[in-house]
Amino acid sequence: MPYYEHVFPIEGPHYERGPVGEFGVPRSGGRIHEGFDLLAGCGTELVSAVTGRVRETGYDPILYGNYLLIHARGEDRSYFYAHMLHPPVVHRGDDVWAGERVGQVGKTGNARTVGCQLHIEIRVHGVPVNPKSEVNRWDSYS
Repeated sequence: MPYYEHVFPIEGPHYERGPVGEFGVPRSGGRIHEGFDLLAGCGTELVSAVTGRVRETGYDPILYGNYLLIHARGEDRSYFYAHMLHPPVVHRGDDVWAGERVGQVGKTGNARTVGCQLHIEIRVHGVPVNPKSEVNRWDSYS
């Protein structure tokens, strides 16, 4: 799928969290960071990066806070958003279009002590891959 079929998920000013927000960075309890963190003001609109179907939404008070998982149409990949301000405005089973509003940047889960951000993961057949280059590519043309 060509990159122009993806859009950058944050609709407003944003920047990278820096080295601590990179994919693969060690975390407490022997975990590694499975996504890429982008900082933006709390309440900044989030949109779906891809056209697809919502696979899961929920709330994890320990790590992810309010989260959303979208499986992309025509790809073997899913896109995971975490730390959303409120529960997503879309629900499991909903079809979404690239650029459709899905929620807002927040600081829920373990982001409550570090500030407002979007934690984004790309999973290929359920396995997280480094999303940084793709996310930055989307940002360059969105």
